[in-house]
Amino acid sequence: MSRPTLLVVDGPGGPTPDWYLPRLCPHYDVHILRSPSGNAVADERRWRPIDSWCPSSAVQEGDDLTDVIVAYARLHDADGIVAFSEIPVVEAHTAAGTLGLPGNPRGSLAALRNKREQRERLRAAGAPVPRFAEARTLEEFEQALARVGVPAVLKPVVGAGSMATYAVGSGDERDALWDEACRAYAADPRADGPPAFILEQRLIGSQWYPDPRYGDYVSVESIVSHGEISHLAVTDKLPMSHPFRENGGMQPSVLPADRLADIEKCATVAIEAIGITDSAVHTELKLTAEGPVVIEVNCRIGGWMAELLHLSAGYDYVRAIAATATGRPLPPPPVPHRYAAYFIPQPPDHPVVLTAVPTTDEILAIPGVQDTLMPHAVGTLLSPERGSSNYLAWVTAAADRPRQLFDCFDRLTTRHLFTHRSPDGPAAR
Repeated sequence: MSRPTLLVVDGPGGPTPDWYLPRLCPHYDVHILRSPSGNAVADERRWRPIDSWCPSSAVQEGDDLTDVIVAYARLHDADGIVAFSEIPVVEAHTAAGTLGLPGNPRGSLAALRNKREQRERLRAAGAPVPRFAEARTLEEFEQALARVGVPAVLKPVVGAGSMATYAVGSGDERDALWDEACRAYAADPRADGPPAFILEQRLIGSQWYPDPRYGDYVSVESIVSHGEISHLAVTDKLPMSHPFRENGGMQPSVLPADRLADIEKCATVAIEAIGITDSAVHTELKLTAEGPVVIEVNCRIGGWMAELLHLSAGYDYVRAIAATATGRPLPPPPVPHRYAAYFIPQPPDHPVVLTAVPTTDEILAIPGVQDTLMPHAVGTLLSPERGSSNYLAWVTAAADRPRQLFDCFDRLTTRHLFTHRSPDGPAAR
């Protein structure tokens, strides 16, 4: 009996080919369509393992991604299409719909990429969401401030990875902030078209944990197949660095069962409001005194969550989402047996030049660390405008107790591991 044919649209972020290919190739006839990130060095490193596993083809500059996916899927008579990356995921689902393959319906896709439309759908369904207003000009930004109030958050309507995202307070110079946001938007290669932002009420978090080392938001990882929602895990988060830079997360959650039930119920309402029927889902929720509030919904798994599900529960997310994409039965839900974490320690919230970076062996020697990547070499200029790509290191870890993972993070953020200086000044630690 022939194996199903699976087309993977590979882009930046999400599980890498060296992670997912050993899990998919024994069970599927895999073909990869490579979607460039704009960083040729990073792409080459990411795609290096592909040739030893399966055929692939690259999307050429200027090509319409959806059209290329449709043509490539027809060429290989694909039974399913998946995209683990946030960047090409909507085009992958659009192509699946064109071909009659499992995927989210076309009506849901705009809300998965456009934050304004997503919030309108959530609000109409009764999901708890912050106040919001769209702004495309300085005048509309001023009008949005009058409607939303401060404190607030300004972010692109279509964006990823904290690109051009700013806190807005009562004492800020509005003209200067708007100009800075527009410059950051225009400088990012992921930007699409003229600046379009959404201004949101900045939610005030509540401490749901007895340990202050936990943050005030969580994510829920889910898989939806034929409209049936399965929540895989709730991930506790570390507090963010200023302004909105993620430091990491840990699963399974240590919150009590009643709190988890409220979180999963809120995620279910959000997923149903968007109209998601066949995909992974990553739902971020703020923990407030009134209950969980939806931050955003994405039709892909959260960054590093495939690795955490594997480390904490032996769960193969890659196989599960491939089954969803080809209409096959899902594996049993994960049953955690230990704790796992991802850590992405952040540099300062101003431009710095790295003057020292640890070796891979130094990071792997920290108790609990499973894998690591240091994406930046000595001499690299790190700037807040780079959003989530500005982190110092990517680390996964596992342990029997959450406190051991906190100890691991403390070791990663000791001052001697990464040193830096201002772009025009002496070295700092």
